[in-house]
Amino acid sequence: MIFAGSILQVCDNSGVKFVKCLKILHNKPKNPGKIGDLIIVNIQSIKTFSKIKRKEIYKAIIVRLKWRLKRKDGSYIKFTKNSVVLLNNKNLPIGTRIFGPLCKELRIKKNLKLISLCSKLV
Repeated sequence: MIFAGSILQVCDNSGVKFVKCLKILHNKPKNPGKIGDLIIVNIQSIKTFSKIKRKEIYKAIIVRLKWRLKRKDGSYIKFTKNSVVLLNNKNLPIGTRIFGPLCKELRIKKNLKLISLCSKLV
């Protein structure tokens, strides 16, 4: 579960290492962010020679959570780190690759561009 103030890892090749969640963009306030939710983030640390600068504000989508996610068949899935993918103004990914697996629930939420960039679906 992601709340405002959570530190998240970025799992694409945009040049950013860590971001901080500022706000979760969905209808119900005070509810935690789940996989597939849009959030507003602040850049905390970057890799060298990155086009993106520190302290800039971007949109991102949550793709992995430490908190377990229950599926309709009764199974659970959980990852080792909380991760996001940075988005531009048109809600398209900034990076051209996504490292690590993504879950199938992103396909249900119509994020097909993310699915095409990832290496595995779990």
